[in-house]
Amino acid sequence: MGISMRNLTKTYNVGNTLIKALDGVSLEISDGEYVTVVGTSGSGKSTLMNILGCLDVQSSGNYFLDGEDVSRLSDNRLSDIRSQKIGFIFQSFNLISGLTALENVELPLIYRRIPKQRRMEMSLSALESVGLISRADHRPSELSGGQQQRVAIARAVAADPEIILADEPCGNLDSRSGAEILKLLSALSEAGKTIVMITHNEDTARQAQRLIRISDGKIVN
Repeated sequence: MGISMRNLTKTYNVGNTLIKALDGVSLEISDGEYVTVVGTSGSGKSTLMNILGCLDVQSSGNYFLDGEDVSRLSDNRLSDIRSQKIGFIFQSFNLISGLTALENVELPLIYRRIPKQRRMEMSLSALESVGLISRADHRPSELSGGQQQRVAIARAVAADPEIILADEPCGNLDSRSGAEILKLLSALSEAGKTIVMITHNEDTARQAQRLIRISDGKIVN
């Protein structure tokens, strides 16, 4: 059933000023589709990503995820959706410096109370899928930027979520490492995952099956 957004708005009060971050956004993303949302800083793309990831809720309009109206759900149910259905990839990697690559991948599985042996199997499999099984015992400081982002991807996919949300996944990487990350995202798409990538980079945006452009809180094509 995928993702369906209907006339979404999101407003913030900043001082005495009302800021409309999203302005009547309607959007359909099918299961297994790979799309990019491209826009400049302040265009509303990060706000859209936060709502897609159930990290924030809209001010008005409807967001249906697999047919379920997200705006009507409790905080506990939203947390369950984030844990079970969505994998997040961030520009800054968000790895914990004191943990090994394996432990970083394993961490969200601990929160899901998956038994230790099964967690280990899932984490090692995820690291193998991104070509980093040999770096399982390395900490982030011992890894290159591209390797850290691959660990972040392994963490995102370890629990086999339906949806991968990638926020500027190549933003802190050189061109070669960025190309490797885009190749991994394409492989995830080919495996049937729904991929939504947020970026300001036009070349990066064109790697997806469909490009959605946002400006001033509105979808413009």
